[in-house]
Amino acid sequence: MTRTAVVILAHRDPVQVHRLIATLGDLPTFLHCDARTAPAVAGRMLSGLPANVRIVPRRRTSLASWSLVHAELDALRAALDQVDVDHLIVMSGADYPLTSIEHVVNELHRCWLGRSYLWNAPIPYDPWNTPRHRDGGRWRFDRRFLSHRDQLIYLRNVPLRLPWRRRVPAELELRASSQWKIYSAEHARRLLAIVDTEPKLVDFWRSTLVPDESFAASILASPVLLGDDALQPCRADAWLISWPDSSTGHPAWLGSADFDQLASAAFAEPVTVQAAFDQHGTESRLMHSKWFARKFSSELSVDLLDRVDLEIVASAG
Repeated sequence: MTRTAVVILAHRDPVQVHRLIATLGDLPTFLHCDARTAPAVAGRMLSGLPANVRIVPRRRTSLASWSLVHAELDALRAALDQVDVDHLIVMSGADYPLTSIEHVVNELHRCWLGRSYLWNAPIPYDPWNTPRHRDGGRWRFDRRFLSHRDQLIYLRNVPLRLPWRRRVPAELELRASSQWKIYSAEHARRLLAIVDTEPKLVDFWRSTLVPDESFAASILASPVLLGDDALQPCRADAWLISWPDSSTGHPAWLGSADFDQLASAAFAEPVTVQAAFDQHGTESRLMHSKWFARKFSSELSVDLLDRVDLEIVASAG
């Protein structure tokens, strides 16, 4: 049995996407290219792919909207229909491994079998406070945000929402998380089953803000929905993501000056599963070795990734 499959959600930079795919060896890989991507760019991204890469039907996506979740769910469904695996890694085309993919697969099988490796913290989560909303991120859920065809509607760069509060479904345990995650196969199957059988919950998530950072973890963390298999808060994260000092809402693009940061993340002490699920201080992320980092591009990161391959991946793991 193939132990691990990969889902890649991409919208730009075919050169970077192909370089990422090359690091994945023969792992079954399911590639979604945003339907909004220019035809010439998409053509380069979707051609010349190795035999282990399957192309997922393209969906139009936009930031902070349900469309991103929908694309991920499409790819998860395709993966589970076509391969028998223990884990599914969800990453973007701007990601890159800091260790060999063989090491990742072996560690998932050795330490995380039957578990999802998915950083998540209960709401309220203080880093999601804003100057106007000091409620730990509840504002993302308590209002109905307006959308059209699963794309948020904006006015002067502000997402539109209804003015009155709404009830969050009582069965949900809200969690802050990341779009980039590693599912156990069982959690991925349970998630898709809930999507298929709970249309009211799907409608709720369609009108939340940035559901890709909360939907999967919140569903999987809800004992009413998952029973004893519910996801526990996890302080570990397989990804290194660099956020600028001045919050822009987007991670920083990485270049040559970031090599030492990547090396430190790759060669740090590995996290234990026991420490990852320690219930004390669930809002603080643990310092430990990382398997992946982002964001990289073929315009800014080629020299950096060459060093990563030669000096980190070759000796990590």
